[in-house]
Amino acid sequence: MTKPKTDRVKYTLEFKQEAVRLVETGLTLAAAARSLGMSDL
Repeated sequence: MTKPKTDRVKYTLEFKQEAVRLVETGLTLAAAARSLGMSDL
């Protein structure tokens, strides 16, 4: 059986740049994800 197709989230360039900035300032990946409203899994 094949998996049903799921829609992927498309993040803006600004969102991605903010994520990188947060990690570069010393946040862990999990903390940066939480601050952006994402799951930290």
